[in-house]
Amino acid sequence: MKKIFLILIIPLLALSCKEKDCIDSPDVSGIQMQLSVQRLEKKLQQANTPDELETILSEHPVFSEFYLRRSQYPNDKILAKTFFDRIKNPGFDTLLMNTESVFGNFSDERSTFENAFKIIKYYYPGFTPPQIETVVTGFVHDNYISDSLLILGLDYYLGPEAKYRPAELPSYLLKRYQKPYLNPQVILVFSHFFNKTDPKDQTTLGDMIFYGKSYYFARHMLPCTPDSLFTGYTAFETIDIEEHEQVIWAAFLENESLYETNHFIKDKFFMERPKTLEIGEKCPGRIGRWVGWRIVNKYMELHPDVTLPQLMEMTDSQKIFRDSKYKPIPY
Repeated sequence: MKKIFLILIIPLLALSCKEKDCIDSPDVSGIQMQLSVQRLEKKLQQANTPDELETILSEHPVFSEFYLRRSQYPNDKILAKTFFDRIKNPGFDTLLMNTESVFGNFSDERSTFENAFKIIKYYYPGFTPPQIETVVTGFVHDNYISDSLLILGLDYYLGPEAKYRPAELPSYLLKRYQKPYLNPQVILVFSHFFNKTDPKDQTTLGDMIFYGKSYYFARHMLPCTPDSLFTGYTAFETIDIEEHEQVIWAAFLENESLYETNHFIKDKFFMERPKTLEIGEKCPGRIGRWVGWRIVNKYMELHPDVTLPQLMEMTDSQKIFRDSKYKPIPY
């Protein structure tokens, strides 16, 4: 099972006033999709004793290991007793009720995932959708993403009105953890299973193109989702970087950053940060990902004959960049 464990560093989301209409998407009405969704938080809460909970945990080994760190306990009975005490705490009941009020029966999210997976199956006929489990753990982890299983920590996405919120997240991340962000966030990471790369290309440009392809893929799997829900930028940030795109690009060129291979330097342009101070005091974090998306979009505009799967198979970042003829002009 392929695994991607961390989602906190992916580009999370904030609504922009510059919403766009739905982009073109294939007709998937004839594609059958059996999506398995289990509300594991409800099943766990039904356990009346630690022994009953231990049985349930044994049936969900990925959840037990990744979320509860099963291997760090002397035995499963101690794990079950520890987690049983946690979920039977009165404060946990409040968290569960809050989750229920925000997500209800999960029908909106299920429908969105189902349509996204149908589009994936349209492009990749052999695709089998992953199973989905929703959980509430009291902010142990947000999401676990693999090619066959998605475990979604709904308690992370309750929004600013919730009584309890994950205390370990900085404010610039926390404001993006709300219900509308769940599907785009997960599909963006899920795109990595289709996104081919050249492991020998460790340049900034290579990373730009990788993230640009992921954005492009996710936007097409969720064709009516605004761009802002993928970039993670506010309305002001979106307007500002679009107005200063030429300045941002010039900074990469002037600093000779495109072919930088030092990870410490590259991370400044791709990892979660409030600002990319190397570009400017107002430049938001993860700006290299946004630039990569602009390059990939430009490439696909100039090459309408290239299919989405063909794009995702391309590993030559230099070719994509060169053939995109990317050169931002003054706003």
